[in-house]
Amino acid sequence: MCPGSLPPNAAGRRRSDSPVPRTPVDKLGNMAPPRSVTPAPSDSARDDDRTGSGGRTRSVWLLQLILGASVMITVLLVQVIEPILFTSWSFSSGIGIVIALTAVAIVVPWHKLPRAAVSAIPFGDIIAIGLMSVGTDLRFGFFWVFPIMWIATHFALASLISALVAVGAIILLDATLNATGPSSALRFLVVLLSLTFIAINTYLFTRQTRAFKQLLRRQARRLQGTLQRVSGQERRVSQMLNGLDTGIARLSAEGEVLALNDTYVALYGIERDEPQRPGGTVEYATLRGAPLSDNERPFVRAARGEQFDDERVWLFDARGEWRALSASTRRLVSADEPESTLLIVHDVTALIESERARERLAATVSHELRNPLTAIIGHADLALDAPDLTPKVREQLEVIAAAGERMQKLISEILATSRGVFREPATPAVADAGRIIASALESFRPTATARRVSLIEELPEATRVAGDGFRLRQAFDNILSNAIKYTRSGGTIRISGEVSPEDVILHFADTGIGIHAEDLERVFDPYFRARTARESETPGTGLGMGIIRSIVEEQGGSLFLESEPGVGTTVTVVLPAVTDDTPV
Repeated sequence: MCPGSLPPNAAGRRRSDSPVPRTPVDKLGNMAPPRSVTPAPSDSARDDDRTGSGGRTRSVWLLQLILGASVMITVLLVQVIEPILFTSWSFSSGIGIVIALTAVAIVVPWHKLPRAAVSAIPFGDIIAIGLMSVGTDLRFGFFWVFPIMWIATHFALASLISALVAVGAIILLDATLNATGPSSALRFLVVLLSLTFIAINTYLFTRQTRAFKQLLRRQARRLQGTLQRVSGQERRVSQMLNGLDTGIARLSAEGEVLALNDTYVALYGIERDEPQRPGGTVEYATLRGAPLSDNERPFVRAARGEQFDDERVWLFDARGEWRALSASTRRLVSADEPESTLLIVHDVTALIESERARERLAATVSHELRNPLTAIIGHADLALDAPDLTPKVREQLEVIAAAGERMQKLISEILATSRGVFREPATPAVADAGRIIASALESFRPTATARRVSLIEELPEATRVAGDGFRLRQAFDNILSNAIKYTRSGGTIRISGEVSPEDVILHFADTGIGIHAEDLERVFDPYFRARTARESETPGTGLGMGIIRSIVEEQGGSLFLESEPGVGTTVTVVLPAVTDDTPV
């Protein structure tokens, strides 16, 4: 099949609509690095702007123009109702001062002057209003509210007290010059107390407002810092997820796409804006089998909230290549976020190919080994049928035939394991450990004799254990093979044992090269060889001890190892002893 071509039944699924509602995905949802967040101007910055170039000037304009407009409206009404007031020099002077101060407030560039210079305007207004109210029954003194509130809002407490003192002095002076009896004293108290109450409330409210604004600014800075940290964490998480070779899609409880990483997008060849569509790929239940329907696709199942693990599907991508995928879902539950589902897709094509290659290798090796083994066993059987064999030769031929049969059984087990063939659990059996060890010693005695290594057996008579005799023979063969291999010429291998009501304990002690203490725990690791073994240049694979321990543990036993470089190694095997209820 050429790249780009479609397998059968695939064309109709390219444009099929998913039952999941479409949801546009933003850049953050697609796990792209989020844009840096530009901090919004804080309240303190806005305050600085108001009190900076132009800000202070606009504030002075606004406050003074309100008073000036109020005074001008009053002047128009006075001219209509009581124009005789304009003959009073104090009233006219007060009006003139307010107008002049308003003009000054508009003309002067206050941002170039010290902040204290602004206080001249409200203090001048107090004097002007005092002139307007002197010698008249009209209550022009109410205009004092404007400069008093101005000073209470923008200046210190000392300035506010000074303003109240100035107002009191003006009222007192007016009462002295225009004595009208007790009513003047009462007027003095009412006006001064009213202004004091307004000033204090304005002053306190202003300070509370400023304190609250400062608190809000601090909270805003903290929130901004938290937002920046969260954005940085999201960016780092997105970068990490995009760096994975595993496809990841996050879906909401309603089936909406919340996030996709780059691997998922590239694997399925989809568009980020329409992730529900299959894109340029087609999913199949089996290799070159029937395509999956929309409802069977892992994405749609995850969008429905289904939970599954290691679902295998085959993907035919836009380049005309087949990919084996393992799809799983995980439910994400958080206290501060709505529940969502994580769809995880692994590309297991290489794993499946390696499994197939291993099966082919095991089958080939097993087949190639069986042929010579069959010939060896067959010829050994034919030789055993000869009537003129000496007892020694017959014994040697029987050893050869038995070893060949054991190798055939091992090859069958290796082939079954590589194919994943299910085997029934082994029925508990009884084996005589002493007879198995004696048979193994008989097989290894020629090799030990050739290397001038003495084999000494000191086993008790009753060594029946609960276990598989064939597997135990495999373990004992490996122990004896290692002992002979790593024992120098003239050394000794001693096999001894002891029996208790619960266990049969077997000791295999040699006088070989030994193992360093730091290597004892690692000798059971696959392909690991101790330093003494490497230095002796004795060939080996580093698999023997691991195989021995796994076999012993399969039989319900334990394995212990003691060794000292240059002194030797002792392998202790503890197997369960036969009890009355052990089946035979």
